[in-house]
Amino acid sequence: MIINKISHRLRRRSQAVQESIGISEAQGRILNYILAAGFSRDVYQKDIEEEFDLRPPTASSILRSLEKQEMILRVPDERDGRLKKLVFTEKAGRIRKALEEEIVE
Repeated sequence: MIINKISHRLRRRSQAVQESIGISEAQGRILNYILAAGFSRDVYQKDIEEEFDLRPPTASSILRSLEKQEMILRVPDERDGRLKKLVFTEKAGRIRKALEEEIVE
């Protein structure tokens, strides 16, 4: 019961932060995934599709909107130029810091 309450409260506060920066809940979840996973490994669109059970056009649309908002960049992979790594920008890093502070609070 307590975990459910905390989860609900965190989700509500996270949505408020997402709204304040102008991204949707889906964009926020995907951006959070890229921010979290991007520190330890390379992240690709295929990872997003699998993690969130999205079809390629849906994932591509969400990623395109995050790229347009300058939250992520698609960078060619060093080993295979056909693949594009998803890299968060400095702007997204600042948002991550704000979200972390919100969670701690």
